[in-house]
Amino acid sequence: MKIMSLENIMRKSFVTLSPEDDLQKAAQLMRSIKLDVLPVTNKEGQLLGIMAKANIFDAVSAGLHPNTLIKELFRKDDVVTLQQDMSYEDAAKNVRESQAGSAILIDKNGKATGIFTKARWIMAMFQQEELLNSRLRAILDTMHNGLIVIDADGFITAVNAAAEKMLSVRSSGVKGKPVDILFKDLHLDDVLTKGNVFIDIKQTIDRSALLCNVTPIINDSQINGAVIVFQDTTDIDQVASKLESVTKLYKTLDSIMEIAYDGIVVVDAKGTILMVNGAAEKFFRISHKKMIGRPVNKVIENTQVHVVARTGVAQINQLQFIGGIPYVVSSMPIIREGIVIGAVGKILFRHLDQVRDLAKKLEDLDHNRALYQSKTSDNQDGRFGFDRIVTSDPEFLQIKEEAAIVAKRPSNILVTGESGTGKELIAQAIHETSFCSKGRIVKVNCAAIPDNLLESEFFGYVPGAFTGAQKNGRKGKVALADGGTLFLDEIGDMSLNLQSKLLRVLQERSFEPLGSDKTIHVNLRIIAATNQNLERLVSKGLFRSDLYYRLNVIRLIVPPLRKRAGDIQLLFHFFLEKYNRIFGTSIRSVSKTVCEILDAHHWPGNVRELENVVERVVNLARSEKIDVGDLPPYLKEQNKKELSNENLASGPKLLVNSRDDHERDMIIAALENVGGNKAKAARKLGISRSWLYEKMNRIGLQTK
Repeated sequence: MKIMSLENIMRKSFVTLSPEDDLQKAAQLMRSIKLDVLPVTNKEGQLLGIMAKANIFDAVSAGLHPNTLIKELFRKDDVVTLQQDMSYEDAAKNVRESQAGSAILIDKNGKATGIFTKARWIMAMFQQEELLNSRLRAILDTMHNGLIVIDADGFITAVNAAAEKMLSVRSSGVKGKPVDILFKDLHLDDVLTKGNVFIDIKQTIDRSALLCNVTPIINDSQINGAVIVFQDTTDIDQVASKLESVTKLYKTLDSIMEIAYDGIVVVDAKGTILMVNGAAEKFFRISHKKMIGRPVNKVIENTQVHVVARTGVAQINQLQFIGGIPYVVSSMPIIREGIVIGAVGKILFRHLDQVRDLAKKLEDLDHNRALYQSKTSDNQDGRFGFDRIVTSDPEFLQIKEEAAIVAKRPSNILVTGESGTGKELIAQAIHETSFCSKGRIVKVNCAAIPDNLLESEFFGYVPGAFTGAQKNGRKGKVALADGGTLFLDEIGDMSLNLQSKLLRVLQERSFEPLGSDKTIHVNLRIIAATNQNLERLVSKGLFRSDLYYRLNVIRLIVPPLRKRAGDIQLLFHFFLEKYNRIFGTSIRSVSKTVCEILDAHHWPGNVRELENVVERVVNLARSEKIDVGDLPPYLKEQNKKELSNENLASGPKLLVNSRDDHERDMIIAALENVGGNKAKAARKLGISRSWLYEKMNRIGLQTK
């Protein structure tokens, strides 16, 4: 709405008087322009005062001649003036407070520009009121809500069009009547006497549900009436009832999904993710906010859920590889009124031992080698963290869970276990899921580096530090691991001299390169691993106790494969799939006898030995089914049928002897193969040199 200004009210057509004008001219001009006051100005138009009718009347009463000049008669003081650019609100305030009937408008230079009279102001108010009333009427009649105005006695004074329609009345028929004929129990007494406001009062009129708000009209602290605003909520109540039912169903479905341990994903007909449960979030390590709304095949590797949503054909207990790891998945279509509107996918990742029973379904997989070409190495993609560690063993699962927890914190970690159990894989997973995953993981095999080179390998050196040093110097492993993880494998083989220097790195997070007196500060996490008994080494003085306790803050003991019987078949099929991809082969099944031999074997080389067996089998297999003839010679000699219940009852000692004989044969073969070099033999067997000595002493072989 346009705001009223002084220019709309003031009188612009006026004349001015000069101090040299006489009474006769002043009277004639006043009569001709019908004003009770005229401004008196100088030659420049600046206001000097005013000549009012009262001044002329006083002059006539005093008997002054009409030719008398007005310079001594016009009023110079108490002249009411208004600035031309004054706001309407300020001008209205002056008008209310002034007793004068008119005022002179002047500009910033003091020149008279118009005459403002109360009479014109009152006329302008009437016009403004009429304009406001018409606009208010238009607003009220275009409102969707019904509106009724009542006076202080509760009688209706106005009804808008929406109220007429909702109440089936005409404004002319209810104006002036008490509002009680339309509404009951609106607490009008409290509204009209106390000024209270009432919100959301429910009324039912002709089966229509109305929701009313009652607000008092207050002017100058006086309650002059009230406004009743209401809306028809009949349709809204029906929709709300349906929404409440839908909400309950959704909450029930959401609760069922969250209770489920397995990962569940729901997609629409186009394969777009609509819902995921907490287990799926945890499994994929992606928040539901980042999954919902995305195509499912962009989130889940090798998924068929979108295909099921498109075809309507269910896929039950299918073997699906995610990051090279086998999972049992099922996908079911969602059908409404005969039309497929989506699908539900379930990933079973708790009972992975079921993979053994479902391995035959590999025959139904489409071996698209091109698809897997970029994924031949499961160690190159760090997105999967602990999911790359394949196990269904409860004890190992507990270790994985503990490792995942401590990965988020900066404490040092010691991983112990026999060679080949996967200690390095645990360290890799901890790094990938830790706070320092953006940095690199630097791996050092303490048993593979000569003692005289260990210090330079660890701490690096400056140019000219020693004879044969690179001219530009070299960064050590500790510096390279800054911001990441330093993984110390075979920590038990570290020299005592280097142990003391490593202790300083742990305590002070600083070191000096060889040949330098400059201290370098680093921020890194240290993970150590060993297959030796560090407590025994400490008691013999071969390992510093203070370093041991620094490293042994969090200890993870990885169980050997012989104690994870359920993992043997699971890992065998996992490695089989891996080397099928690498070599482009399509070995699809394993004979029952081979499975029995694998389960009966003691696996002294643990997972590393099992992987080596699978790699050999895939290289030499003669058909798409693995049979006994494809196994290494030492496995062929095993005969699980000889281990009858009778022999088991009295044969623990025989089993131990058989194990020792097997280890003796393996060690002798390795030594013969490398010409008696024990360091090379240890590397060939996948164990440390010190552990080789220990085994040779235990089974009676000469170590010198």
